[in-house]
Amino acid sequence: MRSIIDPLLEALRLTWSQVQLFLPKLLGALVLLTAGWLVARLVRRVVIRLLRWLRVDAAAERAGVEDFLLRGGIRLTAVTLVGQLAYWGVLLIVALAAFNVLGVPIPGSTIEQVAGYLPNVLAAVVIVIFGSLLARFVRGALHTYLNNIGVEGARSISLLAQVAILAFVVTLALNQLRIGGQVLLSAFQLAFGGLCLALALAFGLGGREWAAKLLERTWKLQ
Repeated sequence: MRSIIDPLLEALRLTWSQVQLFLPKLLGALVLLTAGWLVARLVRRVVIRLLRWLRVDAAAERAGVEDFLLRGGIRLTAVTLVGQLAYWGVLLIVALAAFNVLGVPIPGSTIEQVAGYLPNVLAAVVIVIFGSLLARFVRGALHTYLNNIGVEGARSISLLAQVAILAFVVTLALNQLRIGGQVLLSAFQLAFGGLCLALALAFGLGGREWAAKLLERTWKLQ
């Protein structure tokens, strides 16, 4: 009988010893998660208030980013979305650190890489917002100018300029996120160069009549 009880007691003793060793780690992980959650909420609030103070919300609305998010089913403003990204980014870093506290082997370089990547995400979002605003401004200004000088197809030309700027903005944002890198940037440069060449040929071959009319109107005014 003793030969049965002794191994059972030894197993229970070893289990209890392991529990005693694990409990401080579990408590430390819970404390870390709680503190990290509070810090994440604070970071989200600070980011949202800072962006609103910088009037990024107004810029995003003028650039059409808000409408784009709504059409995609995202019922968050651009500023709130950036705040949420910061919130979940901090929580992810804290969760990785908590796993380390529990003894789950996660390389320290992983946490450093995640922490180092978050500013890239925020920078990409800001690039998209202000780039969209710039593209819309250029479209409006170019459309007004071309209309004033009597260019036919002013709407199409200004829309094409907006699309080209947006494509460049998206390329910069993806490059900031380390997606595509130099290959994507080179591809855009080739495509943009081809577009400029096509526009130059189109204006050179098809714009002679318009140029003649413009010169004729200018001569009459003089």
